[in-house]
Amino acid sequence: MKVAVPLFNSRVSPRFDFAAKLLLVTITEGKITDRQEFSLINLNPIKRTSLLCELKVNVVLCGGISCFAERFIKAHGIEVFALVQGEVEEVLALFINGELSSAIIPIIPETRLRNHCRLKRKRTGRRKTVISEQ
Repeated sequence: MKVAVPLFNSRVSPRFDFAAKLLLVTITEGKITDRQEFSLINLNPIKRTSLLCELKVNVVLCGGISCFAERFIKAHGIEVFALVQGEVEEVLALFINGELSSAIIPIIPETRLRNHCRLKRKRTGRRKTVISEQ
């Protein structure tokens, strides 16, 4: 299995879309057997996804990721674990042991998040329809 992790120094990058480097690890029988780093500088989401496909990546572990990039990656059969935070080595160990959920950032429930985004658009004037607050 090949796992890709966007890097920010020794940590999982807070944003896949802006990470400068990508760590690719090969996991065989529960152990990391190979690791390589790739530059992501000046690669847009489409080129980043193409790189993931060329490298035959199975899983991406990342922090934040744009909806477009996540959908595009998933459309190519690559599994995405977003909102992951922490030191890369710790995150990889948690992933290998099936305990990755402890490295995932808790977020507000989806319905509250959607309402928050709508209210924010309403305040900035980007959306003209009035949305009732719940």
